[in-house]
Amino acid sequence: MCSYLHRAPSGVYYFRMAVPVDLRPFMAGKREIKRSLGLKDREAAKAVIPDMTKAARALLAQAERDKASAGPAAAPVSPKPAAQLERERRQWEAEQEQTDLIADDLFAADMEIAELEPVMDALAQGIEPDASPAAVARAGRLLVQHERERAGADQEALRAALHARYGKDARASESQNPAVEYSPDAEGGLLLDPGILGQWEAEGNKRPKTVAMVKASAAWFADRIGKVPVDKITKAHVIEFKNKLLAEGQSVANVNIRLSHISLLLGWAARNDVVPANVAIGTSIPNPQARKSRRKPFKLPELKAIFGSPVYAEGLRPSAGKGEAAYWIPIIALYTGARIREIAQLRCGDVQQIEYADAEGKMKRSWFLSITEDTDEAGLQNAIKNDASERLVPVHPRLIELGFISYVQKLKDKKGRVFPLLVADKYGNPAAKWGEWFSQYLRKTCGVADKRMTFHSFRHSFKDYARDVRIDEPIQRQIMGHEGGDVADSYGSGYSLHVIVAAMASYRVPGLTIGGAD
Repeated sequence: MCSYLHRAPSGVYYFRMAVPVDLRPFMAGKREIKRSLGLKDREAAKAVIPDMTKAARALLAQAERDKASAGPAAAPVSPKPAAQLERERRQWEAEQEQTDLIADDLFAADMEIAELEPVMDALAQGIEPDASPAAVARAGRLLVQHERERAGADQEALRAALHARYGKDARASESQNPAVEYSPDAEGGLLLDPGILGQWEAEGNKRPKTVAMVKASAAWFADRIGKVPVDKITKAHVIEFKNKLLAEGQSVANVNIRLSHISLLLGWAARNDVVPANVAIGTSIPNPQARKSRRKPFKLPELKAIFGSPVYAEGLRPSAGKGEAAYWIPIIALYTGARIREIAQLRCGDVQQIEYADAEGKMKRSWFLSITEDTDEAGLQNAIKNDASERLVPVHPRLIELGFISYVQKLKDKKGRVFPLLVADKYGNPAAKWGEWFSQYLRKTCGVADKRMTFHSFRHSFKDYARDVRIDEPIQRQIMGHEGGDVADSYGSGYSLHVIVAAMASYRVPGLTIGGAD
């Protein structure tokens, strides 16, 4: 028996060792040491367990030393009173509301940039744009903002290079270089960065692009407010940061995005008892325009336009659509509710036939998509949005009827990607360029002009059609990889496979024909 070896639903083995309760405060609150072995062969996984165990015990030994140096243990913490639990629940709800607002703002910002991009390109090339004075003025501000951000990134890279090359001596070099401003590290506490950001990044699944954006926002905060230790940051600091951004001419959407990143870091600090509360909550700016621009689901007319377009009606495979990806990715999105990256990164091994017991205990076999974050034996790495995103999604009967399983089985490279022609961007996202193609195809070929409808609208459509057939909300969340807001959602491992298979089989899109059948 190998007690630290655990197999995930995806078939990948993990090393997992529990952290004793008394050591958790000295290991960033972690309940366990968990590492993906990137292996699906049990014997191969067992072979690396001794080294993993040695490394984990070294971490625990260091925590023991940290505990000893911290002095006598504090008195046992009593259970949280009901009033505090209620406050924490309200804080969680406030953070979720802020997350929704920021999602709207991000989308509104993306829409604005997409609309003004031709004007920005013309300005950058010194060409007089064919646009209204208001559009030219706004595009000019966005272009200046872009150049400022790029200059800031270049400055940060130079600072990092100086430190890497000269160490402490770099401080003197920086102080003599007017192009690089240097301010000493704050004393008396952790900073947003370095400090909190590194610990936040180390916990769970963080995409490189997200980390880069949050890091940039922490730098913006330090540039405008100073290197204030986290435990000294007040709501007044956050409001001052907001006001300075507005005074610089930043859009409401961009200000809210930056505030959301500061709130993200301060929220982590609050949850880990670094600070008593997240003082950034409630500082975002209501943006009525973002609400008006909120993404909409595809309704039947739009779905008919998409699935009656040349890719489906004529077998067209545009080069930018990357072969069969042009055909399958939208269908999979409509019949699973999965995110675009989750679909684009599928490996052949992620399309699995799994045996499970039904409600009467009889064994059944069904096809599933394993959506997980790991690196397989071929070195192909997947990423997910959060812990709730790791899941098994039943393959809808309609996908099987259309030939999805047959398509996967006919692929030559059984250790490769389901959509091998997709190329990842610098952040490792294989969906990025394909998404750009789909946006153009949606507008110009399918004729869906409403900019509130994007690829993500498939996810909204899945939610609506799932409600129509009365799939329970928690089952919807499990299938779609949504986090739950109730404490009870953190208990257990979710619904049994036979439950989600039956739920998926009930899902329908009435009136839609793909490939000559409903």
